[in-house]
Amino acid sequence: MAITKVNPTATTLNVEQIGRDISFFTVDYINAVNGSAGPNGAQQAVLNTIQTLHTIVAAGPLADSNTQQTFAIEGPLYTPTGGTTLQASIRALGTVDSIDLSGATVTATKLAVLTAAVVA
Repeated sequence: MAITKVNPTATTLNVEQIGRDISFFTVDYINAVNGSAGPNGAQQAVLNTIQTLHTIVAAGPLADSNTQQTFAIEGPLYTPTGGTTLQASIRALGTVDSIDLSGATVTATKLAVLTAAVVA
């Protein structure tokens, strides 16, 4: 009996893949967090929070005056059972290492490369 392979297809539309589907999102910390990068800092607290809900595939550098960071995770950016979203979980951290995270936002995004971007 022949087995027909149906997934993954050779070409996917509107889906980023590295062996399995991945999703991208940007955390806007609102405040510059580069001064709070230690093991007890705001960045680590956010990383720990993301990892309780998702498997991080990649974390980008700080951008936009050290206030934003983009992540890649396995699977979809979802709301787990119980209704707590990633954004709500990050905001619930409050102030960590003098960085107020209560207004942080999480925005789903796509993997895109700007042709005008300059790599230093």
